[in-house]
Amino acid sequence: MGVLQEMEAMSTKGQPQDSVTNQLVWPPCQQGDDSDCAEIRGSQVQLPEFYLSNCEDIIWLKIPCLLKQLDILHVFGCLKLQMIESNAPKLSTFSYAGDAICISLGDALHVRRVDFRHDHSPGALYYARTKLPLIAPKVQTLVLSTRSETVNTPIASCKFLQLKYLEIVLCAPIFPSGYNFYSLVSFLDASPALETFVLRIALPTIRPDSIIEDSGGDSSRPQCLSEQCHDRLKNVMITGFCSAKSMIQLTIHIIEKTKSLMCLTLDTTRGHDRRFAKIDKCLRLSKDALVEAEKARVAIQRYVEGRVPSTVNLRVIEPCSKCI
Repeated sequence: MGVLQEMEAMSTKGQPQDSVTNQLVWPPCQQGDDSDCAEIRGSQVQLPEFYLSNCEDIIWLKIPCLLKQLDILHVFGCLKLQMIESNAPKLSTFSYAGDAICISLGDALHVRRVDFRHDHSPGALYYARTKLPLIAPKVQTLVLSTRSETVNTPIASCKFLQLKYLEIVLCAPIFPSGYNFYSLVSFLDASPALETFVLRIALPTIRPDSIIEDSGGDSSRPQCLSEQCHDRLKNVMITGFCSAKSMIQLTIHIIEKTKSLMCLTLDTTRGHDRRFAKIDKCLRLSKDALVEAEKARVAIQRYVEGRVPSTVNLRVIEPCSKCI
């Protein structure tokens, strides 16, 4: 990529930020009567990467087609931002952290990677499932992170036709008892080319609906949300795996509807692949989280292991002495 060029636009309302290769100017553009617009204008249009963070006054970010070499766009922490409009023709990577807003990436013909992080607004996965296929129809790598997910993921007609890698990070310390992990199958149904699916429960999740404590019969059977098969899905990893009924149902659905599956990793810790390797430490688990990890292990033995075909490499990861 060459030398990384970046600009941090601070909250200096009415004071343009200049550099050798670009200018961030706001106002003059107005959207309504009292909105401020940041418009990147190229004095030299060779900018490969643009980084915008902590701009408290910007409401509308506009990137013109003159930035023909712009490849990567990062937007973080712009609390009042309501719209991002990009016409950069070669944009391939788009990263955004903030509330759900209006986003237009033009034709988005080259956008292959999208990272979305919503720390405070609920329904981020709902937004991603219903809006992102239209914003970036040719995305191949999608990473979604949310701290406040209260709405189940809906079934929608729009699809991620070229998506190959999907990672969903759920960071909420407590999930509502009605939150249905199995609703995430909507993303799988929308992604016919998907090869890798990673679901991370980043914080230990204590749920009141453990399948181990359920006395209502075989509730491990998946709900009738989908009969669609996932013909190209090869690798699935779930970290922070818990004993919630809907988590078990999601796992069984993947096993039964994915004939191409090669590796299934069910990690009852906070992520074996994200441990502190340099100091040989794991991410710490509380006493309650260790109890839940044991329930998850029992649930895997009781409801999952017997359903896994011999052609699938099942990896079950449990807490070790370094997790305590």
